Amino acid sequence: MIKILPFFILIFFAFHFSFGQNTRLKGTIVADSLQGFAINIVNYTKKIGTTNDQSGFFDIPASANDSIIFSSVQYKVVSIIVSEDDLDKETFKIKLFPVIQKLDQVNVSNVKLSGDITKDAKDIQIKPHIDNRVLGLPVRNIKQPTLEVRRIYTASSGPVDLLLNTLNGRLKKLKKLKELADLESLIEKGERAFDTTFFTEDLGLPENLISDFVYYCSEDEYFENLLENTKRLSLLEFFQKKSKEYKVHKEID
Repeated sequence: MIKILPFFILIFFAFHFSFGQNTRLKGTIVADSLQGFAINIVNYTKKIGTTNDQSGFFDIPASANDSIIFSSVQYKVVSIIVSEDDLDKETFKIKLFPVIQKLDQVNVSNVKLSGDITKDAKDIQIKPHIDNRVLGLPVRNIKQPTLEVRRIYTASSGPVDLLLNTLNGRLKKLKKLKELADLESLIEKGERAFDTTFFTEDLGLPENLISDFVYYCSEDEYFENLLENTKRLSLLEFFQKKSKEYKVHKEID
């Protein structure tokens, strides 16, 4: 009995330690003119989500290495990979930056038009469009790799780098970051495919849940294909169908 006792004591402390670990991420969202906006906070790893309160505070189940995404219509998407330190922090903060809507350039001309198209066409000088084709230079249609792709390439470009970055977990982390970046790009395309009024008026969704709805749609294997191939009518019908399922899921009347 005396020999067995230390063994049970060891098990007790291991059991107590494992259950004593923090399994929730608590923090505050910092953003200009937050004004009580609800930010969609999604634990992509655990497939669960929540929103912040009016002061920006949030609380979501999370473990180390979970991927958390913060998104809304008003702010740029931010994604993080949770660390043990983040779970232990009492004042964890996440900074969000507003989305800047860039307007198309407007050129103001000093040419006075008479209303006669045959006459006005002669008075307007149009600068020729010059590109590689006009100059007879090679044309490159190769899509440039993203920052995440370049980092993965650098981390695995040689046998030594590949081995070291595989062993220390860097390559795995870079691949996860690329997966998150691809998802962020997909969500942004989905949000900008139609005006906000389409989601709020035609689909009847609250504006603060648009991003969450697009995340819900992204779980469907057909969603990315509809966006990448710009099948606008099919995408519209897809959103209409998914909005009905989403409302039932969120219990929205």
